[in-house]
Amino acid sequence: MRILPTASLRLLAFLTLGISGIAAQPVTTRTDNVAKLLNEWFVNGTAAGLKAITYENRDGQHSPLNTAQYPLLQVFKGAENDKGAATQLRLQPTLGNCSMASAATQLGCLPRLYMMDPGGNRFLAQQYLSNNLFIYPEHQDYDIGANGIGGGYGDLLPLNTPGLLISQGSSGTDQPFLQAMLSTAAALPPDTQKLLIEKKLLMPTLQSIFRRSNKMVQTPEDYFTGKAHPPVFDGAQIDEEKMVRIAHEMTPEKIPPLVLLQVIEETKIETGKNFFELPGVYPWQLSDTPVSIARILRGNEAEHGMLIGFEKTLNLTKAPLQLRATVLQGDPRFVRIESAPGGNVMRLRVRWQPPVFTATGIRSHRIDIGVFADNGASISAPAIVSFYMLPNEMHFYDEQGRVSEIHYQTHNPDFGLPVTDTDPRWVKVLLAFSLKDTNFRSRLLDQILTPAERDGLQKHYLALKPQMDALTAAERDDKRKDEAARIRTQLGTAISTALKMRIEEKSELTTRTTIEKVLHVIASFHALYLGSQRELDALASASPKSSAVADVRAELHRLIMQGVLVEHASGQIDTMSPPDTLSLGERYMIRGLNVTLLSQVLFPDVLERSTAPAYVSPRLTTPKPWRDVYRYDSDSGALQGWIRYSGARIANFDVEGRLLPDGPKGKAVPVIYAKDANGLLTWQPQAEPAVVSPK
Repeated sequence: MRILPTASLRLLAFLTLGISGIAAQPVTTRTDNVAKLLNEWFVNGTAAGLKAITYENRDGQHSPLNTAQYPLLQVFKGAENDKGAATQLRLQPTLGNCSMASAATQLGCLPRLYMMDPGGNRFLAQQYLSNNLFIYPEHQDYDIGANGIGGGYGDLLPLNTPGLLISQGSSGTDQPFLQAMLSTAAALPPDTQKLLIEKKLLMPTLQSIFRRSNKMVQTPEDYFTGKAHPPVFDGAQIDEEKMVRIAHEMTPEKIPPLVLLQVIEETKIETGKNFFELPGVYPWQLSDTPVSIARILRGNEAEHGMLIGFEKTLNLTKAPLQLRATVLQGDPRFVRIESAPGGNVMRLRVRWQPPVFTATGIRSHRIDIGVFADNGASISAPAIVSFYMLPNEMHFYDEQGRVSEIHYQTHNPDFGLPVTDTDPRWVKVLLAFSLKDTNFRSRLLDQILTPAERDGLQKHYLALKPQMDALTAAERDDKRKDEAARIRTQLGTAISTALKMRIEEKSELTTRTTIEKVLHVIASFHALYLGSQRELDALASASPKSSAVADVRAELHRLIMQGVLVEHASGQIDTMSPPDTLSLGERYMIRGLNVTLLSQVLFPDVLERSTAPAYVSPRLTTPKPWRDVYRYDSDSGALQGWIRYSGARIANFDVEGRLLPDGPKGKAVPVIYAKDANGLLTWQPQAEPAVVSPK
């Protein structure tokens, strides 16, 4: 008798199962290594496969899964016009996708549509805790840039949640995530998959495996950082084979816990007193779900406090749990996390903070805190607490940690440098910053850059110029398109290398940071325009940007209206306060003027920047053309109210948000807020009810 090899025996067993009607098809017809593992495990009976899993496409097959590759997968057949973000829970375990979105300044991507609404966040949590998970592309809501210049608006997502997956990019970028999640679900042992489905833990477990397997996670500690839990994931970082191997080894006793949060108490803020909006709109409590808590820090409190309980955290193994909370994104100096070992509560104290930059260079205005549970065998996916700072606001604090000023319509802080480090525009930047002349710009550079730094910039320019000239020549010839593409790629690599090089041997500055240093120094020079008004006005008139004069005047007007600058009858501009007493807030507003001068007047040939105020979705706030300066009692330090600068006038308010038309010691009058004809928020004294005399 001939002995069959092991592989043949497995095939025979697989075919025998098919004849008996138990299973005639593989998990997947893909031919990669992951597929081979899944099919082998399925034949051996150690992997559950996809018979219990349903796939749903919600974009009209715009970005469809190739379901023919998954013979056992169930496919949901909805109505032809049932498209867009999911709105109904599916009773069966469902993985789905939808590659649909609108522009960032419209509704944005579908995840942001959910996130803007407390009801949308509740639905995401219900999906997550009901074995439903969808993948959506971010499209334009998580990209490098500002105000749309450079292609992006930064991070526009107001919270982070495990209730869905967001892919970096647009249509089709969801597919690698969908396939990886299906493979991971299929790799689970049959009894594990069955238990996860029964206990509604399938999606939290898949999220835990997916995030642990991300290629950015190199060490166990990395799992407790933002590397594992960004709001948007890059498909290039998926390690599908690692995911299926972890899933296949997950016996029931290794199922990770599920962190469930509940807000017990927190700082309360009131409209008209702590923040200012139209009545009944723009909630500051964006999400209150067991897996995602989110707040907009739109108030004037010094810090926001929360007491959060997690006693409802689910742990199937009944083993002792260790809970841990870490800052995933944001400046940890402004976040305090307090909890007792073995306790079921934690206290958060968070202060408003300026934007941060992610590892990929995206500007973000959000703090994310992840809460994890470890049962000794596995670590949960995070429940996430997010705090969002409106991008068009800036808050300032005094030495006692108290709020000193709040600006509600701040400038776009982006300088306008090229977004990517391979952009050929960098060659022009290097020329502009190294060219020696007698003009105003060159004289400024002489005061900031050392001769060695200037020479270093020029050296890189001269090294890149021949390639730039070759690219320009090739792009002018329609017959040399392929050659132009090759030269552009080579030039991009050379530019990226040059930007990372030290500007001089003994310096810690790179070429790029040297350029950024110049821009920061000029932007921080509060006397720039005041001391060189005539020369800068003349340069604005001669700028290649036709809007330069109007852009500068708009910034000056804004600062005059908010009491930072004053324009004399002669046309001379001065600061309202003595220059040596300017507050942090006043200096920041002048910085906005300087950034406009940089992009429109001093370096108009190389800096591309939007001069509009920092973009924020109109679904989150109403624009407010004012700044508030807070008053405190000199003895007790107690808040007494604030002074509002708007429309070149001053208004006093008491601590309850009532208008003091006769000054701080006058009678307090309630106010109401409304939107004016220009869409800006305004206020007016509330009319007193008429007194009806008895007849």
